[in-house]
Amino acid sequence: MAAVQKLPLRRRVFVCPLLAALLALSAAPAAGRTSRAQAPKPHPAEQELRRLAKALCEKDTQANYDRLAAYARKRPKHTLGARAALALGHRDLKKNRLAEARRWLELAKRDDALFEYVRYGMAQTDRAAGNNARALAQFEAHRNEFPESVMAPQAVQAIAELALAAKDPARALKALDAYVKTLEKTELLLLRARAREQAGHKLAAAADYVALYYEHPLSDEADAAGKRIAMLERVLGENFPSAPMAQRLARAAALFEARQWKQARQEHEVLAAELTGAARERAQLRVAQCRVQLNAPIAVLADPIFSDPDVEGERLSVLAQLYRARKNEGELLAAAEEVARQFPQSRWTEEALFTAGNYFWSNRDRVRAVQYYQRLLDAFPGGKNILAAQWRVAWLAYLERRPEAARLIEEHLRRFPGSSYTTDALYWLGRLAERAGNAEHARAFFLKLAERFPQTYFGLQATERLRALGPGLTNSSDLLALIPSLPSPPQLDETIPAAAMPRWERARALRMIGFDASAELELRAANAVSNSPRLLLEAGQAALEAGRLMPAVSAARQAVPQLEARRWEEVPEEVWRLAFPYIYGAHIEKYAQRNALDPMLVAALIRQESVFQPDAVSRAGAVGLMQVLPLTGRKLARSQKLRYTRARLMQPEYNVQLGTAYLRNLVKTFGSLEAALAAYNAGEDRVELWRTEREYEEMPEFVESIPFTETREYVQIVLRNAEIYRRLYARNGSKP
Repeated sequence: MAAVQKLPLRRRVFVCPLLAALLALSAAPAAGRTSRAQAPKPHPAEQELRRLAKALCEKDTQANYDRLAAYARKRPKHTLGARAALALGHRDLKKNRLAEARRWLELAKRDDALFEYVRYGMAQTDRAAGNNARALAQFEAHRNEFPESVMAPQAVQAIAELALAAKDPARALKALDAYVKTLEKTELLLLRARAREQAGHKLAAAADYVALYYEHPLSDEADAAGKRIAMLERVLGENFPSAPMAQRLARAAALFEARQWKQARQEHEVLAAELTGAARERAQLRVAQCRVQLNAPIAVLADPIFSDPDVEGERLSVLAQLYRARKNEGELLAAAEEVARQFPQSRWTEEALFTAGNYFWSNRDRVRAVQYYQRLLDAFPGGKNILAAQWRVAWLAYLERRPEAARLIEEHLRRFPGSSYTTDALYWLGRLAERAGNAEHARAFFLKLAERFPQTYFGLQATERLRALGPGLTNSSDLLALIPSLPSPPQLDETIPAAAMPRWERARALRMIGFDASAELELRAANAVSNSPRLLLEAGQAALEAGRLMPAVSAARQAVPQLEARRWEEVPEEVWRLAFPYIYGAHIEKYAQRNALDPMLVAALIRQESVFQPDAVSRAGAVGLMQVLPLTGRKLARSQKLRYTRARLMQPEYNVQLGTAYLRNLVKTFGSLEAALAAYNAGEDRVELWRTEREYEEMPEFVESIPFTETREYVQIVLRNAEIYRRLYARNGSKP
């Protein structure tokens, strides 16, 4: 049995009451719980307007339209009637019913709070009707009357486009030059370049095109700018404002980082012909890297030898990475040893050693992996990869039940007390203490973990271990005191700051008629001038209503930093619900039940896979809510006698039907949720290999040993999410 290093005793406390409270996981509000200020209770007429407008947004039928129209006609002189008219006007505008739209928008002018939206809608209506002169005047009036509007970028863009179409570049430039964010928005910068060119200011136009092309190389507008640059270079000749070398290097680097290999190769080939010394060699290296990515043989990187030590070190390190990807162990190790021999103190040696270690770690040869990690730690004690390297050295010692395991894990906590492995370290130190028969030490570690990191995988595991240990004595130590404390939760019951009040009122009015996307913009703009967590949360709620799930979740996490490290009772339930939304519940429950799965687990997986976005597509081509790969989807559909098309994977019910069937098969195959989730993320064949590495004493050992960081974190996050979903939506067995 592994020895556990004795912790310096500071105090001994009998923790039965605290432990009992912790194990109960009570969700009752505590005295210190952050609360939310209540918005003014809406008037029944406002509630009716919200209900009718929302019904029309969710289901655009003539019956719903008629009900909202009746509401508006019933209140011809009331603000709420005008507000309903605005919603009806925008609906008719989308349907291209322009005469009806104009009539409703005329009635909506009585709403002072939303008049800028009325003005904008009138301008859009005129433009859609082909009355460009009047539309241009309307957009200009909007800019003059509402210079701080959240619709300012769209208004400026419309003015510029209409003015250019009317051959009036001066009018376009007036709007573009007056707007402070023109240089930040590529579509506006392109319009300014075109306006300058149309006005005959070719040098100024060329400067804008150059800025677009080199400073925003990944934008759609960069391609259009490149075409105009080629023409203006011919026209202006030596007067053309060529880009500085720094800009050109930045463009090439951005294309390379974005994996746009063909363009990146072209840019670096041109640069290599002009540069000298190390800069030239690095450009040549990038050309070779791009060629390999474009299916050239790896020899194009293996043959050249560069004179600059840093470039040559990088070449060898890149070779090691490429050989690792091709599972060419001999060449990988040769490249790694060569860079270590030639450049022992180079950053590229650290990278090569880490690459070699990762190769063996992912292939389950952990002893050889740790040899390379230890070399890295010895040679680069302050290197960028030491966190993962040191933890893996410690973890292998634990797996092999070596006596130094506790010392190595404690050393990790002392060196990196707030690292991403902190929860892991606390849990495994607790398990080591248990095995050594030291229940007091074990309780200390588990209690710290469960209190400080309650909504984490290992925090939940620690709660289970505390339950198994039962109440008893504990002690604390200087080691546990090193764990950074959590900042106090933000105050969510604050008064709306005066500077933000107009936008907050406008957002409230917008949400009343289902303009939730616009309300979100208003609330985010209000937060920008006030830094108010309350406004962020309201922006998130508006985003959720608008179907923008990712921004909604992001807003909750921004408003309450380190949300998942908070104790349940510290945070209002509405914040948890915003961060962990539950959409398509009927489909989830139907097919989870059919496949003997916990619907809260399915919801947890969907949140991690797609954040409930039915049209989500991953870089690997996985589609829909549960990110089903098309090939897998085809097989699953065939097994269930369902018609298959890739497009159907974006249908929520169809995707959940296939995804839950696949997850059920994985649970049946592997016998545990942890292994099934790992297979869902990384593939069945890999998990089969991982499970055969050794006999794991407990499932958390298997999870910790998953060699792919992404998959290891995925399993932990989904299981953590599932517990949160149960507490939110399935408490006391009730359905969401």
